[in-house]
Amino acid sequence: MTYRFIDRLLGHTTDVQGGDLVLGRFMVEPLGDDSTFLNSFVIAQPSFCVPDLRGHWQLMEPGRERVEGTMSRAQVLDRLDVTSILDVGNSVRGVLSSGGTWLDALDVSPLVPGMSERAELQEFEKLLADRLGHLIEVCQRPRTHLRVEVERTDVTRARRLATQASSYLAAHTEDWDRPTLRAVIPKRILSLVREDQFDIYENRVAVRLVDHLDAYLSRRVTEVSRLLRLFNEVGDHSSTAGQGSHWRQKRVYQLSGDSLDAGEARRKAERTLEQLKFLKYSVSGLMDSVLYREVPRRAFVSTTLTMTNILANDVHYRRVAEVWLAWARLGLEQSPRPDKHFEEMQELCRCFGGFALLLVVRGLDQLGIAPVDLSQALDGDAIDLEGRGIRARLSWSLTDGTLRLSIDGARPLRIVPIPGSVAMFGDEDLARLIRDADEAATREEISLLLYPSASSEAALRRMAPVLAHRLNALSHEVAERGQGRAGFLPVSPWDLSSVERVARELRWVITAPRFLAYPPFIANPPIPNIADDAAWLEATATGVVVTRAPEVHEDLRLTERLANQRKRLQALEDEHEDVSQRLRLAVRDGGASGPLNARKKALNASITGLRSQIDSLAEFSKALDGAIGLVKSLLSCPTCGTIADPRRDFTGGRGHRFSCVCPDCSTRWGTEACPSCKKWIPTLMPAMSSWAANDSAVGWLDRFLGADVLAVPYKLEDDTMGFVCPSCGRGRETSMASVEIEHTGGNRN
Repeated sequence: MTYRFIDRLLGHTTDVQGGDLVLGRFMVEPLGDDSTFLNSFVIAQPSFCVPDLRGHWQLMEPGRERVEGTMSRAQVLDRLDVTSILDVGNSVRGVLSSGGTWLDALDVSPLVPGMSERAELQEFEKLLADRLGHLIEVCQRPRTHLRVEVERTDVTRARRLATQASSYLAAHTEDWDRPTLRAVIPKRILSLVREDQFDIYENRVAVRLVDHLDAYLSRRVTEVSRLLRLFNEVGDHSSTAGQGSHWRQKRVYQLSGDSLDAGEARRKAERTLEQLKFLKYSVSGLMDSVLYREVPRRAFVSTTLTMTNILANDVHYRRVAEVWLAWARLGLEQSPRPDKHFEEMQELCRCFGGFALLLVVRGLDQLGIAPVDLSQALDGDAIDLEGRGIRARLSWSLTDGTLRLSIDGARPLRIVPIPGSVAMFGDEDLARLIRDADEAATREEISLLLYPSASSEAALRRMAPVLAHRLNALSHEVAERGQGRAGFLPVSPWDLSSVERVARELRWVITAPRFLAYPPFIANPPIPNIADDAAWLEATATGVVVTRAPEVHEDLRLTERLANQRKRLQALEDEHEDVSQRLRLAVRDGGASGPLNARKKALNASITGLRSQIDSLAEFSKALDGAIGLVKSLLSCPTCGTIADPRRDFTGGRGHRFSCVCPDCSTRWGTEACPSCKKWIPTLMPAMSSWAANDSAVGWLDRFLGADVLAVPYKLEDDTMGFVCPSCGRGRETSMASVEIEHTGGNRN
């Protein structure tokens, strides 16, 4: 076999199997010199397995049996989504290929480019509005060709006789009513029938133009409706103070504010949508006209218009021709060629990976994580990061689009972008994908699948509730009995919450391990009863734990102790050198060496012991500094960055439990013990005046809290706050039920 079949979800090579596949899940990597054909096209580099125009895929190589299957058309994105992903993804890939930096990547907006311009009435639409009356006139009072035919009709209906009427009647007695002595009284006779001919070229142009305009206006109504929905969401976040997390609202407003004025954009979109709907209503009404019904549906008209006398000279038909030519210049109805379709599908898969990278970069920046060297170009495949007391490494693959975030002391996060419309899968296919993703999830790493957001909420409403919630949850939010599961998140340039969703996962990966590491433990301290002199330390049977960050006056002066010990060591080493020199002279001169040997031996033991003490003290000091650094990092407010007071705002102790409150924004964070499995739950809750969620609104967590949350919160019967356990899943069903919470920053600790 001269190629490898790679499962991006599993992260390794797999056997080639035919059947129905998920768009973008598999890649084909050619090996050797023999040609490998994917959908009848030779591939020279790793390529995504994508469908052809018929929704099929095939893989073959000379002399071997062909492998083929299908990809459901339902998972292919609509044109608006494809275009937006290509635009944003290519911008990101442009930054990478040109040697741009982290800051250059942050300049790329993750939202639909040119939103404000797309919300305006386009030049073609203005032309259509001006010329629409002429199209209506043509459809209601069209030009026709007069067609005269000879028909055998009832004599009472005959208006004009055909030339051959007499001879025909003489030969067809069955058409006689009765004969007379001088003549024949006819019953039926050949007459001339005049009929208007509608099916002429000019009328075909008008009727097909109605079809084209109806399709175009449908797309534009959909586009502007989605833009208006996005503008409304921006406006809601900027005007509903106190609803949800203030910090989330601020970030969303800043994200969109970089591109537009939400209020003005919304008004513009509303006006445009009203005009487009009027045009759509008017054009659709022409499908009930006489002309539209008379011209056959199969009557084809080439995009290239032939200017006839009627189209050139009739005032109404001339305006119709102008609209046709303007529509043709848009290039919307060009039938895709197989090679162009194949390349676009490949580009879509690659660009969705670029879009995923942009979301991760934006999410990390939102959390205060940045490159160690901001001037470093992103033209490689990895970059070192730091911030908020952590060091990490972000790596990506431009070939398959997968990303990996590795953090010291924590499980790495693996992100797999899948460009297929997962939300449009049937329940059976969706359950299979989830099962495969869960099988790929391991305890060694966290798995997250990103897929395009559904273009409407109808897809989520038709889905089983358990599947709908699963497609909007992180791995720790669906954990059960410690079993590893994959997370799923919808993202799209049309989705205002995309960055928030990804940042929520990043916050968990970065923050949860630090919370669960409290209190840091240090085994076998070299100073006896050291906790007796430090209120921020607690002794255990085998060591000490750091319960809070020490204040300046509580310093243990380990640096000073180390310095004194090293001075002692230096003095002993100097004495050892002197004794050794004297011993060499005594041996050379035959003098007494016994006392010198004894002293040297004693010095060797003292030096060895002191070095061991220094090493132990230095190791303990380093471990203690790390432990103090971890506890100090817990004082930094996850939302506003304010440093809390370790005595006034922070409480902690033995075990894993701690709590802290921000003195500025009243955000609370800490750990709680699960009542069921007794394991610890990392918690974070910003201060809010109100918060509402319900089970029918999938994704409520991102809309109200966004990245300002760790474990999923829910309301208990006593009106206190509970959190879903990431170990056993306790509280998940309650969190999915309808809740109404009035909250001012308090936490159940």
